[in-house]
Amino acid sequence: MNFIEKIAFGLLGFVAFTYAGGAASVVAKKSKTKGFSYSYETEEIFMNECTQGANQRVCRCVFGKIKQQYSETDYWRLENDLRRNVDHREYISYLTESVEQCDAEYAEGSYGGSGDGLAGLLGGGGGIATKAKGSIRTPSERDIEIGAGSSRSAADIMKVVRQRTPGLRHVYNKFLKKKPGFQGKVALKFTIDPSGVIISISIAASTTGYSEFDNEIKSAVSRWKFNKVNAGNTTVTIPFTFSE
Repeated sequence: MNFIEKIAFGLLGFVAFTYAGGAASVVAKKSKTKGFSYSYETEEIFMNECTQGANQRVCRCVFGKIKQQYSETDYWRLENDLRRNVDHREYISYLTESVEQCDAEYAEGSYGGSGDGLAGLLGGGGGIATKAKGSIRTPSERDIEIGAGSSRSAADIMKVVRQRTPGLRHVYNKFLKKKPGFQGKVALKFTIDPSGVIISISIAASTTGYSEFDNEIKSAVSRWKFNKVNAGNTTVTIPFTFSE
């Protein structure tokens, strides 16, 4: 067992112990702009493992997105479960989208380079090498339609929309390679249950003329997770506008 593995196993044991006994003391404090705080040891373990197969800047980008969504305690709980083959689809979905988004940004030059991406670590085909640079306009609060009797506020919904919409850009760029120049608007109507899971979703309208792309966007959004509320489903319609 090498030095890094010893640190990893030691930290895993510590987190498992504290989590089981009530780990409030190790839960990071969340900031609206910076997400959760992580220890130096956890960051080092992640970066050492990640950079064995991917670019350092992409790894750091993905780690930053993990910190935005999960506390350090939750991160290690999920990692421990995955090592025991316990399925966490929401976590894997978020991680996969983060990887693809960071890969696309790196391939397009946002991180000052091109090529060796991170997608291959999660079953993809390596970096998304594309010269296409499509854009997506993040919907504003006045763009969305919320069904009557909703238990969620527009501000609560928009918090997730603002965070996750940029991740759809890599999908658009992927399809631009297949069909250069296409653009348009895709309006999705979906219902969120009290736990924050999208339980139904459909394409309300589209001007792209590209059904394969529309369905891919629908699939990506269907994996979004919203905050929990006490009761009641929320139905919302949101337009996403794509252009070169």
